[in-house]
Amino acid sequence: MRRASCNMKLVDRYTPILLTVGLVLWVEELFTIEWSYPYCLSQSDGPAYAAQGMPLPYWMWNGVASLEHDFMPLAYILNVLILSLLTFPAIRWVLHRVVSYRLKWLRRVIGAAGCLLLLSHVALTGLLISTGYYRPETSLGLEGYYRYTDFRPVRFGLVHSNATVCQPSRFWFPDGWRHD
Repeated sequence: MRRASCNMKLVDRYTPILLTVGLVLWVEELFTIEWSYPYCLSQSDGPAYAAQGMPLPYWMWNGVASLEHDFMPLAYILNVLILSLLTFPAIRWVLHRVVSYRLKWLRRVIGAAGCLLLLSHVALTGLLISTGYYRPETSLGLEGYYRYTDFRPVRFGLVHSNATVCQPSRFWFPDGWRHD
């Protein structure tokens, strides 16, 4: 009996963290920033594909097969960390104000929901990597054409499967693409 109460104290204690990370993972999965780069303006050697990710780009269709995307795990983890650090104070404040410590059962339910959100997303990402949908890479850049540092944000919106065409940005790249 004592061990069970100890585990419940852990859930109570980590509820804001579990909820924050779980929500961030799914919000990051549903909403994105589309990223452009200079090669989008002059696709002389083949088509260009948009990079996706919020706040940093971490995946893009590689153009080899319809169900393969280059995936940067380091940028993805950094995105989750940044968004979690930004949203944690608000979620903690809301939980503290809305769910009093007298309603321990509700706090535990919210903690369990956060844990389920987190674990389901980790499982989905693992499945996407293991099936080859996400191909882990160290960079989204393509040597001789563009570097990771060339990406610039174009728009914010929902993630959709037709976000593969790169939208040229004359705002960011008025001179277009120059092959160096």
